[in-house]
Amino acid sequence: MYARPFFAILFLVDLIRKLKRRVRYALTAAQHSVNAAPKAESLEQFLEKASEMKSPRVLELGTKRSYAERSTRHDEWVPHASEFIGTDLEMAVDVDAAADVHKLSSFFGEESFDAIISCSSFEHFKYPQLAAHEIMKTLRIGGLLFIQTHHSYPLHAAPYDYFRFSTDALEALFGTQMGFAVVKTDYQFPVRLLADQDKELKFMPDYLNTQLFGIKRFSTPAEYIYELDAEVDAPAETQ
Repeated sequence: MYARPFFAILFLVDLIRKLKRRVRYALTAAQHSVNAAPKAESLEQFLEKASEMKSPRVLELGTKRSYAERSTRHDEWVPHASEFIGTDLEMAVDVDAAADVHKLSSFFGEESFDAIISCSSFEHFKYPQLAAHEIMKTLRIGGLLFIQTHHSYPLHAAPYDYFRFSTDALEALFGTQMGFAVVKTDYQFPVRLLADQDKELKFMPDYLNTQLFGIKRFSTPAEYIYELDAEVDAPAETQ
């Protein structure tokens, strides 16, 4: 006789818990949308700094055309460039030179560009730390870097699709010990994840793009330096 009231109470407690969580997710998502969606500050700051350069030499990664009717290059971002080179793994429309980002400095030489642009490419790089290291080596001191990649996006192998990046993940690739300063990171274009297995995903913040703008301050070390979040020593018996 007491079973129904007991289960009714459990149902109400669970319902209240879910409503509280949904309200919290909705408020968080709304805050993210207000702060991140309308502005592309990383790109704006990159373009402003690039406009101050005198006849910069610019390299854009991943320029092979994906759609026949639309160029993937961004020459208009630096119209006063002395040279603007588009590169990808193979020669194709919009590609000036074939090169592997994992060996970028071997193709173009160290400290050979004033600015490097990468749009919708980092998710396709098999070893992002190595790619980041090569990009920093190829930039001149004082050189600018702009990256736009994906935080959430459908699978799109071209020819492979390896990663998705948060702002933390993208920034972590370009550490201060590498002689690099990340000026700005941000998200762009709010999206919603939907899944039958988790109805509450749609209330959590998510974004299409992740962006980074940074400047090379010093010479890039020959070896990539990993900046760990915490220094934890292994037990003595395993060392």
